[in-house]
Amino acid sequence: MNKGIVILAHNNRKVDYSRMALIAAKFAGKNLGVPVSLITDDETIQWMQKSQIWKEAESIFDQIITTERPDTDNQRILYDGNDHDRVPFLNSNRSVIWHHTPYERSLLIDSDFLICSDNLNNYWDIDEDILISGGFNDIQGDRSGVLDRWVSETGTHLYWATAVMFTKNEKSKIFFQLVDYIRENYKYYADLFRFKSDQYRNDISFSVAKHILDGFEKSQISLPGVFTVQDKDILEKINDDERMIFLIKSSIDTESFYLVSIKDRDVHIMNKQSIIRHYERLMSL
Repeated sequence: MNKGIVILAHNNRKVDYSRMALIAAKFAGKNLGVPVSLITDDETIQWMQKSQIWKEAESIFDQIITTERPDTDNQRILYDGNDHDRVPFLNSNRSVIWHHTPYERSLLIDSDFLICSDNLNNYWDIDEDILISGGFNDIQGDRSGVLDRWVSETGTHLYWATAVMFTKNEKSKIFFQLVDYIRENYKYYADLFRFKSDQYRNDISFSVAKHILDGFEKSQISLPGVFTVQDKDILEKINDDERMIFLIKSSIDTESFYLVSIKDRDVHIMNKQSIIRHYERLMSL
């Protein structure tokens, strides 16, 4: 069975997801030793060509696959330390992954998820059609709440679609079709599972679909919880040994930051602009 990593990236006027996808691909390919493919749209490709990163993309990605750019009115407030901005969130077409992936066994990752270890190689051969990150682990430890673990205060377990591994077969096809159906009927499922419907979240659609296909029981097997640096935190520096230094927002004094370093840990860096600022440095490692 051939295996590989897939990253979905659609640029908007505020965030260069294509650069983040290149960084994520370089780290993932280096540490897992498998090919990485990009699924994107024609407008993002045109931007990559204009911004002088196209040749780099062609050398890093196994395949660059085009799909339609999703329409969305989904908006998110993204923080960059103390600064913030409201940006369009083009993330509603995850179900196209099943059709476009060139691999029999795929690991779908977000473009802001940097794989810095070989830990996920332990999951390729597990006899499960669909594996999703089973939880959320904040780098500070005390900033996660109920809605980081459950789809609502009275709802089912929340999986994190930051990393999803699946075998391309009929069961996973049904899973992604169900994810799409939940997205199209988001208000109905929000009423049923008691979550807020004002902003679409892939994590919730994936969690509800997994819950249904697992017979309304929590799966006993999942990918590791997502080790996360939140968007109010800042990636400050990357050392030559790939140790990452972060300024972490204090949960006690909201105006203060403190330094934390990590090494050899897969990390979800939600502050997207702080990744992009270190593009040259991260790509040089």
